[in-house]
Amino acid sequence: MDIVNRFFNKKGGILIKKLMIILSFTFFLVACTNENIDKEHLAYIENLGWTIKSFNASEQIVVEPAPETIENYKSSNITFIENYIGKELNITTYELKEKNPEGDNLRLIIYEYEGEIVGSIGEVPNYTPGIFNPSDKKSLEDIFDREKTSR
Repeated sequence: MDIVNRFFNKKGGILIKKLMIILSFTFFLVACTNENIDKEHLAYIENLGWTIKSFNASEQIVVEPAPETIENYKSSNITFIENYIGKELNITTYELKEKNPEGDNLRLIIYEYEGEIVGSIGEVPNYTPGIFNPSDKKSLEDIFDREKTSR
């Protein structure tokens, strides 16, 4: 009965108001975050087997990778980027729900040329070279599993 009285007396009323404000603000933040997720991007990422945690950023870049970066892309089986060297692309970065063995969220960058998705690159925080081909989720999971068992 004491709990019921606490919620309905003057102090309890203030507590409920504070709780409602906090919950409203939380729902607002979640709605704003999800509002920035392009439906086409969501479908693309989910089709690759990944889950978006949040939208990070979107920008236009001119693709001008250094030769060693191109080699890192090739070793990760990322080949689309060579077709767009010197061209302006839109890139959108999302944080994924999936994590590396250290508990850091993976990121996925979608590359678009003239409004069409042309490819994507995954990023693994705190790894070298720290990139992966998002269309090959199984290989990345195998690498993480081998790493866990070697510890």
